[in-house]
Amino acid sequence: MSFFNFFTTKTFHKERAREVMEKLLKDEFIYQLKRDSSLLIQSVSGKNIISNAVTMDKKRNSLIIAEQSPDGRLILERNDPVTIVTQANNDHEVFSFDSRVSSIILDNGDILYEVMIPKRINKGQRRKDFRINIDSPSKVTISNSVYEGQVSNLSKGGVLFTLDGYWPEPIEEDNGLVQCDIDMNFMAFNCNVEVRYINFEPYPGRRTYLGGQIKNMQPLYQHQLDNFLTAQQRIEQRKKAELRLS
Repeated sequence: MSFFNFFTTKTFHKERAREVMEKLLKDEFIYQLKRDSSLLIQSVSGKNIISNAVTMDKKRNSLIIAEQSPDGRLILERNDPVTIVTQANNDHEVFSFDSRVSSIILDNGDILYEVMIPKRINKGQRRKDFRINIDSPSKVTISNSVYEGQVSNLSKGGVLFTLDGYWPEPIEEDNGLVQCDIDMNFMAFNCNVEVRYINFEPYPGRRTYLGGQIKNMQPLYQHQLDNFLTAQQRIEQRKKAELRLS
C-alpha cells in the first residue's frame, strides 16, 4: 500500500469514527430530552432561562423550545447566540451545544424559539450535592421584600424557591447576588444566593421559580444545614435499602 493510500484510508477511518460518535451523542441527547424535556438556555448576556423542549424538526435539524414570559416580552432575539444545556440524568451526565436563535414563533401567547442543532454535541459530568425535595412552607425575604411560598428543594450548595405570584424585582446586585432570609418550620438561616434562573409560571399556577447557589452562609447555619441534609440522606438510603430487601 502506498503512503498516499495509507494516509487516505487512515483519514477516512478517523472521519468515520467521528461521524459515528456524533450520531451516538445526538441519539443520547434525544433520549435524554424524551426522559426530561427541561432545558437551560444560557444567553451571551449571562442570563439563564429555564425552558422546555417542545419538539424537534428532523428535516431542519432544529429544536423548538418554549419560553413563557409573564408580560409577553421576548427575552431572546433572532440570531442571539445561546448555549443549550439539558438537565443531569441519573448518571450525572449533561448534554450541551452552542447555537443561535434561528427564528421566533408566537403561538397563542406562548413564545417559541427555534435553534439549529449542530453536528457537535458535548457531554459532561455534573456531580451534584445531595438535594432533598422538601416543599416546606416558608417566608423568604429577598432584597428587603417578603414573599410567601415554599422552599421546593435544598442542598448544601443550592436552593430552589417557589414564590406565590410574579417576582418583579430585577437582579441588580453584583454577580446576580441577592440577600435572603429563609424561614422554614424546622430551620431558619440567612445567606446570599447567586441567582441562576428565574421562571414565571402563568395561569393557573401564577408562581415564580427562583433558584441559585448558596453563598456566604455563616458557619453556624452551614453546620445546621449540613447536619439536616446528612440526616435526610441517611433516611433516604435506609428506605432504598429496605425496598431492595423487601
